[in-house]
Amino acid sequence: MADLQPDVGAPSEGALSWVAQSIAPGASVTSVRRLTGGVSSAMHAVSVVDAKGRHHRCVLRRWVNDLAKEGPEYVLREARILESLERTDIPAPRLIGIDANGDECDDSALLMSYLDGHVELTPRNPQDWLHQITSMLVRIHSTEIEAPTVESWLDRDNLIVPEWSTRPDLWREAFSMVEESPPVSNPCFIHHDYRQFNLLWRQGNLTSVVDWVWGSMGSPSIDVAHVRLNFSVLYSSELAEQFFDLYESMAGRAIDRWWDVEGLLKYLPGWGGFLQQQAGRRLTVDFDGMHERVEATLHSALHRD
Repeated sequence: MADLQPDVGAPSEGALSWVAQSIAPGASVTSVRRLTGGVSSAMHAVSVVDAKGRHHRCVLRRWVNDLAKEGPEYVLREARILESLERTDIPAPRLIGIDANGDECDDSALLMSYLDGHVELTPRNPQDWLHQITSMLVRIHSTEIEAPTVESWLDRDNLIVPEWSTRPDLWREAFSMVEESPPVSNPCFIHHDYRQFNLLWRQGNLTSVVDWVWGSMGSPSIDVAHVRLNFSVLYSSELAEQFFDLYESMAGRAIDRWWDVEGLLKYLPGWGGFLQQQAGRRLTVDFDGMHERVEATLHSALHRD
């Protein structure tokens, strides 16, 4: 192997050998590069050359450290979603191989195709960027795929009015709302982690969606709320509102206020430095104004006509 970059948590020699043989018998790894942004798993781009001199690129995802125990479940879950997506027009990675129990890679691992593109956090044309993000989400929600029933990520044991809040009544109103049962809605296939960091762009076009491990059957409002939270923490409440209106218009469906509020409450107990880790050098996260932006979006969700 040549030109392998040193990297804490890099794949073992055994893992790289498995990657090469998954591509083709007699293939060998030529380079390994850790991908920017991943916080829940170790992600590496691997270049491989086969016995005929043909070059291949793939992505190795390994579940390590605190999530190693859940690794086998997550690998099998994402593998099933990726296999199902191959029969649709949704641009997603192609499954190449799995090592669910870490027999070859030491960690639970999934190997998938590499997709060209970059994460776009500072678009030249913000309105077109927003339109494409919304349009892709509508496409996903129209896709017929069998997936596990969605599970809420809201930690209800930590629903405490934050000390920094200047609008404590706003949070109490939100807590009271989500104490009620969620509204009955027709479930559809959702990404469940749809946000800027999982979208790849080329020449101003949204070309693919990645990180499908949480693909689920649930209310489409869950994805919409997640996007709104991410727009609020990174950009503005105004952008979150524009997205809300655009999604309802393009999808021809109304977003339920309960799910909108529940999604925004995932901001508690707070968002840490992992946001800057995911953004890398592409965007400087404005942490100072984050609380105010989220509260503005939460107020809109609670009091929308």
